[in-house]
Amino acid sequence: MIRAFLMVVCAATAAVPAWGQQSMPTPRTQAAPQLAPRPSAGTAIPPAVSAEAARSVGTTRLTLVAGTGRLLPLPGPALTVLAADPRIARVQPASPTSLFVMGVGAGRTTIIATAEDGSPVAEYDVTVLAGVAAAPPAGTPASEGAAAAPGSSPAAIESMIRRLVPGAAEARVAAAGPRLLVLSGQVASAADSQRAEAMARAMAGADREVSNRLVLLGSIQVNVRVRVAEISRQVSRELGFNWQALANTGGNFLIGLRSGAAGAVAGALTGAAGGGNAPQRYGAAYSSSRFDINAVVDALAEDQLITILAEPNLTAQSGEVASFLAGGEFPVPVAASSTSNAITIEFKPFGISLAFVPTVLGPDRLNLRIRPEVSELTENGSISLPLSSGVVRIPALNVRRAETTVELGSGQSFAIAGLLSSGSTTGNSGLSGLTDIPVLGALFRSDRFRRNETELVIIVTPYLVRPVSDPGALVLPTDGVRPATDLDRILYRRQIARGLPVPPGRNGVDAGFILE
Repeated sequence: MIRAFLMVVCAATAAVPAWGQQSMPTPRTQAAPQLAPRPSAGTAIPPAVSAEAARSVGTTRLTLVAGTGRLLPLPGPALTVLAADPRIARVQPASPTSLFVMGVGAGRTTIIATAEDGSPVAEYDVTVLAGVAAAPPAGTPASEGAAAAPGSSPAAIESMIRRLVPGAAEARVAAAGPRLLVLSGQVASAADSQRAEAMARAMAGADREVSNRLVLLGSIQVNVRVRVAEISRQVSRELGFNWQALANTGGNFLIGLRSGAAGAVAGALTGAAGGGNAPQRYGAAYSSSRFDINAVVDALAEDQLITILAEPNLTAQSGEVASFLAGGEFPVPVAASSTSNAITIEFKPFGISLAFVPTVLGPDRLNLRIRPEVSELTENGSISLPLSSGVVRIPALNVRRAETTVELGSGQSFAIAGLLSSGSTTGNSGLSGLTDIPVLGALFRSDRFRRNETELVIIVTPYLVRPVSDPGALVLPTDGVRPATDLDRILYRRQIARGLPVPPGRNGVDAGFILE
């Protein structure tokens, strides 16, 4: 027996150091601790770990009055939203990161939002105080409580929709009976219509139906009228004296003087001298056996007035891109490849074009991104390309273009672009030394003067329009037009026949065109 007691004491003494080594912390001078191994597929996780993860989300307390609601932002996107007792509070997701909570009846409940993997995103402890939509007393059966809850009034629902849905400022809610609410008015988009309907159903209660009769503003057509008006004036004046005087002494000496584009008078007047065309010239010549004197005077007076008025109109649906072109396309040769001399042809548009994107923001507000352009072919700036078969001349373009985004109402006008330009150029040329002689120096000098004045304005006017049911209500500029007869065309120089009867139903309608 004594031997057995000693064996038990020794075993206990040997076990104490082993237990002490497991409970003592490891000194820092020893080897670094290793990460715990990842549990295998069959390893069970203790329940305490899952409870700790659930408590890390935190619970937010929320107090509401029955018949009111709040829009709550979530810390992350949620897939599922649950309410423990819908008779106390109802929840409607407004977006992946927000939800709308409405108090229905007095009481306390819990709302939980979970992510796609089932993890909690947010948890709310909701307390609803008695109000307009107070819940029935405790102990009442659920079926009786649902029937007795009247829900929010139409005015409260309308106020909540207008406050929380940005595009539903014109929405209206009216009662069409004890169990029916009607949504009417206009909203900006289909998404706003769905949000308004979901909010109305949540606040109406389970015993009332909601009829959605909202009209989408996005289905309304927008007509844009653009007016491009330009007046350009160019004044040119040129006056110069060109001389060619040759004196032969009869020996081996020849003395001469030449200025400008002077040469033989016949060649100067026909444009051969100087390598250019000069149709506004005067000339005189004297020739003898020893003297050959030619005098050519350049006298140019040119006035040019250009007036442009373009009024393109285009209709498009809200949010859609529309474009319009009235003009043509001119060919431009381009290299087909960088390794060969082959060429191909590309066509560049010119004329009157219009492109815009309308967005209807409300019954009396539009957002307009617009790009009008007026272009025409010109020889100023054109280039000539030598090819194997000849020379190709590529014209240049005079372009008036504007691109901007404006916001205005239907029928309102906006001057989106304008230009007022005035410039003048003066040039003098002549023979150095001779031009400085008093009085006589003007005979050896040429003066050029050019002035350009341009005024341009672009005005935009959008209209909210709808199609007509009667095609005859639209007037065409060709209505009632008949080609002129030979008698009208030869004797009266008319292009259309006169004295035609006015088509029925067209009195007082202006098609926008005047036919003379």
